[in-house]
Amino acid sequence: MSTMSRDINLREIFNNKKFIFIFTFAMEFIFYYFFEELMITGNYLLGDLWLAPIFGLMFGPIGALGQASATLVWELWQGINPLACFIDFGIMFLISVFTYKLWYTIFKRHKLTTPKFDSIYNILKFIAIIGIISITYWILINLSMLATPYMKVVYPLTGNIERISYITNIFSFSIILGLLLISSFNILKIPMQVPKKFDTKINIPHKYYITAFLIAGGYLILDRLSVIHNPYLNNIFFIICLIFIILFCLNKRDEDIKIINTNYSIIEEIIMIFMLIFSITLIFNYYSFHYIVSYVFPNLNYDFLLMVILAVSSISIIILSMLHISYVEHSVTNPLYGLIDSTKEYNNQKKVTGIDIELNKYVKPDDDIGTLVKSFLNLKTLINENLDDLKQTTAEKERIETELDVASNIQANMLPKDFDEFSKNKPFEIYGFMSPAKEVGGDFYDFFELDENYINFVIGDVSGKGMPATLFMVKTMHLIRNNSIFRENLSHVYENVNNTACERNDENLFVTSWIGKLNLNNGKLSYVNAGHNPPLIKQKDGDFEYLDTHANLVLGLMEDMPYNEYKLNLNPGDMIFLYTDGITEANNNYEGFYGEERLKTIINKHKDENLNEIIDEIIKDLDQFCNSQEQFDDMTMLLLRYTGDENED
Repeated sequence: MSTMSRDINLREIFNNKKFIFIFTFAMEFIFYYFFEELMITGNYLLGDLWLAPIFGLMFGPIGALGQASATLVWELWQGINPLACFIDFGIMFLISVFTYKLWYTIFKRHKLTTPKFDSIYNILKFIAIIGIISITYWILINLSMLATPYMKVVYPLTGNIERISYITNIFSFSIILGLLLISSFNILKIPMQVPKKFDTKINIPHKYYITAFLIAGGYLILDRLSVIHNPYLNNIFFIICLIFIILFCLNKRDEDIKIINTNYSIIEEIIMIFMLIFSITLIFNYYSFHYIVSYVFPNLNYDFLLMVILAVSSISIIILSMLHISYVEHSVTNPLYGLIDSTKEYNNQKKVTGIDIELNKYVKPDDDIGTLVKSFLNLKTLINENLDDLKQTTAEKERIETELDVASNIQANMLPKDFDEFSKNKPFEIYGFMSPAKEVGGDFYDFFELDENYINFVIGDVSGKGMPATLFMVKTMHLIRNNSIFRENLSHVYENVNNTACERNDENLFVTSWIGKLNLNNGKLSYVNAGHNPPLIKQKDGDFEYLDTHANLVLGLMEDMPYNEYKLNLNPGDMIFLYTDGITEANNNYEGFYGEERLKTIINKHKDENLNEIIDEIIKDLDQFCNSQEQFDDMTMLLLRYTGDENED
């Protein structure tokens, strides 16, 4: 079975209240049998009493009920007076619940958890509560024996010194075995019961309970010293003590307990190891301790001597474990908790601040933990520096993205989109589309009127992408427009554009371009191809076919290059489709490039539709082919249909 499965099973089992009752009942039943029925440790060592406060602390009222019920069954089976049995049942149950309430009510810090020993504070809190419980138990059993003689059968040690054994038994066994049991549960991640919100009308301040506790203790001391001895007062004080304990257990609770951290601490493992070693040492050196104590106290009997050894041992454990844990807490756990808190702070605030002073005191050059803390502080400094750099980089990136968005809008507005307005009352239709691969691109199309008889339309693709290509594209567009106005022959236009584009072109950018000049009166088309993709042309009632002409050199690469002009005639209904290589070289990573044949197929499929519909169908087919892959290159298309008079030539 895996560790995770084991943890889940244990959580499920110990979250079941029926199982808790059975578990606590069985444990008390077994311990009572060995320590009080068989009396394996004599009259003075009662090894089952510690289960009452510890089970109450771990499991609350249901654990208290299981432990007290087992005690009741044994005492009734032994033939003890039923009244005394039920009084003892009530004492054990109340002591158990009292321990539970004390843990979650007094000595509260900002972090309130289930019983765990991850700090000196929690260990001291546990010892203080066990001390209070031991004395309270001693008070109750003494008052009960004063109230009814039947209780002396339950508690046969009646001498003043002998009765102290009840305090030492609960205290010593709770310290030794209680710490081990609770730490084991925490290490095994077994859950403990926590009190829920308890809304009652009982809300007595704690100072009144403390006052009643001191008065009862004082009265009992006076009675044992024979200063006061009144049977009626004995009964009254016993009843008052029971009432106050019941009221304290029923006191109002305004909030639920929130478990801050369910993980066990390394200190708990250290405590377990330390106590196991100490217990083994005590067992194997029992006779040595026996000799020392018997020498110091020669008049003590054997059983009482065992109790003294146990008391001395528990006190020794407390002192030695506190010294050891203080060292571990200062040298190991506090630095580690500081690192944990720093990590949490970073998770919450995305910034590590305010921990240098706290952690610097743990930096020691000859200590592993100190080296770890120093490394963490250096890492913290590096993280903060990187965070600052990241903020600056992010701010700069956001600024650039904003500027690119503006540039993208500017570029989009540079390309003409007044298709219907431009062709209104003229013998042609035109429609264009451009989609950059990045925010801005190097593709362009343009169309403009030279005079009432001629229009120019052009497409281009600058080498490269991004901002450099965009700037070169803007330069090229304006060169083509300006030269077209002043030069009638397209070959002269491109020769001049090429020479100007070559000037101060340190980045060695170039442009592939195709330009056409259409005579609106007769459909005669002059064109120049500067290294661009061959256009698709549809003539008469035929399909689109690629226009096979010799391509000249690209623009901007070499000066003084000739550019040949070609001519063809367009008849009504003829169309010419210009595009950039971003269309035919679109890639889906599986089937290769989109290709010229697929482009020709899709445009012929929709050749009789409107120009914008033809372009839209090509875009849809591209999207389907690329299968939502990121666009690699700029995509540009320009489509023209001549609707004028038929050419007479």
